[in-house]
Amino acid sequence: MPGQPCHRRARILLRRIYHPRDAAELRESYDLWAEDYDGDMARGDYRLPGLVTALTARHVPAGAGPVLDAGAGTGLLGEWLALAGYPDLEALDLSEGMLRRARMRRVYGAFHRAELGGGLPLEEGRFAAVASAGAFGITHAPASGFRELLGVTRPGGHLVLSIRVEGIEAGAFEDEARTIEDEGLWRRVETLAPFRAFPQSEGSLYVVWVFRRS
Repeated sequence: MPGQPCHRRARILLRRIYHPRDAAELRESYDLWAEDYDGDMARGDYRLPGLVTALTARHVPAGAGPVLDAGAGTGLLGEWLALAGYPDLEALDLSEGMLRRARMRRVYGAFHRAELGGGLPLEEGRFAAVASAGAFGITHAPASGFRELLGVTRPGGHLVLSIRVEGIEAGAFEDEARTIEDEGLWRRVETLAPFRAFPQSEGSLYVVWVFRRS
């Protein structure tokens, strides 16, 4: 989940995260960042977890069933969701270092280390909702991850997904979302217009999309 931290070590890791050679380097960079990640996000007034939680609460009743935090990182979103009344949470992330930090929050009932776009070791239709803050974007989870998350969402369930919208490739996310909707597999029910995840910086722009699975 990329951000705009200020200290030198974090800036170096951030460059690696925005421009990794491959998925292995991306995973390693997040492993290295895990211990300092929460503090760096707090200093930047990171908005994504709160906004994704707000949209989840608008569309998914508390107690509707298990919720997957896709790209959970250190569990910032999971903590927000737990405070909002979602007791049955599971975490998925590509970084074991990040998941170790997420375990310390004690808000998740299960943990899954997997890479979006590479196939998910999860039961079809398992979740009442999927929430994701910061996972999708250029050099991060690809648009193909939409179908994987759709597959583990039960019919009538919701997916609340933030997307980093920058770079020439960013249109691939909109194209895939529209293709899935044209196929009748989900319907977009809300869009949060582009905003900065870190309000005091010139960092990346994000949108949040809410879909309902058919």
